[in-house]
Amino acid sequence: MTRTRNSLDAVDIVKYIMSILIVATHTSLFNGHITPLVRLAVPVFFVFSGYFFFSKLEESDSKDKDLLIVNNTVKRNLQLYGFWFIVLLPLTLYVRKYISLGFLKGGLQFLQDFFFASTFQSSWYIMALILGVLIVFLLSFRFSSPDLIGIGIIFYIPCLLSSNYNFIAESTETFSSIYHGFVSVFSLPCRNFFVSILYLSIGKMLAENPRHGKKNKDFAYFIVFFALMVCEYFTLKLSGFKISGTDCYIMLPLTVFYFCRWVISLEVRCSFARTLRNISTLSYCCHMAVFMVVGKLFKIFGIPDYQNLLLFAVTLILTQTASLVIIKLSQLKKLRILRYSY
Repeated sequence: MTRTRNSLDAVDIVKYIMSILIVATHTSLFNGHITPLVRLAVPVFFVFSGYFFFSKLEESDSKDKDLLIVNNTVKRNLQLYGFWFIVLLPLTLYVRKYISLGFLKGGLQFLQDFFFASTFQSSWYIMALILGVLIVFLLSFRFSSPDLIGIGIIFYIPCLLSSNYNFIAESTETFSSIYHGFVSVFSLPCRNFFVSILYLSIGKMLAENPRHGKKNKDFAYFIVFFALMVCEYFTLKLSGFKISGTDCYIMLPLTVFYFCRWVISLEVRCSFARTLRNISTLSYCCHMAVFMVVGKLFKIFGIPDYQNLLLFAVTLILTQTASLVIIKLSQLKKLRILRYSY
């Protein structure tokens, strides 16, 4: 399979846009009324990560190269996690209160957060990507891509139950007991490696069968399934059922599949696409810290904010500015360590 520079640029541009939607998610832009749109962001990141990872494996001609690709992927993401964990440690200790929990309880809580949730804010995605890549890679030795999609759907069911369909998990005392026991160990599946399995498997399928040249049909399917997801959103919202979050929808995987396949088929040239890619990573890792500080200042000074527009704008501007500064400083010889931040 061949990938053109133009198609890679299209992916980088879309990832940058998705990073902005993630900021919109956490700042509750328009008071959450654009939820179906912003919930595309994280799954799109997972799919593209799977697409690039398995594209490299497709081009590999030996098991040694396969293992090198896996090692480099895991190493790079652990470095990314480690960099931001150290930088944001004071804020993390303040929010998570590991020390006040005591050595044993705090240590166990840290381990659970590290593998199955977040230590620093939103870090769950990085660990979910690492674990998901390893799981899908190992399963791919035994199962085909369609089989992996099926396995991914099984993993996705608990994600639905811990999100928009929590009312099913709480429908009976028995279900509720099983669900809470599960969550007490694995935390919320919609925000850990459980949700990554399906989307990484979709990325693998796209790497093996990109179907270039059918972009109009893919875009049409995307619009149809996105419209169905919007209907699902309003149905759940108006039903009055108990939900635990808005992360996962039944229609979301199909919507993301056709959207990503459409993006991969695009031929777009952008001279600064790599910079956009780096900004999207930096923005994801630091935006929650910026948001927490800005949100706190807004409350202290009683700053009025219609539909959270100002909160979103200030958080986005500061995050983008910080990202550009970090990228610029990382080009200096003495500050190359900053490259681990993206």
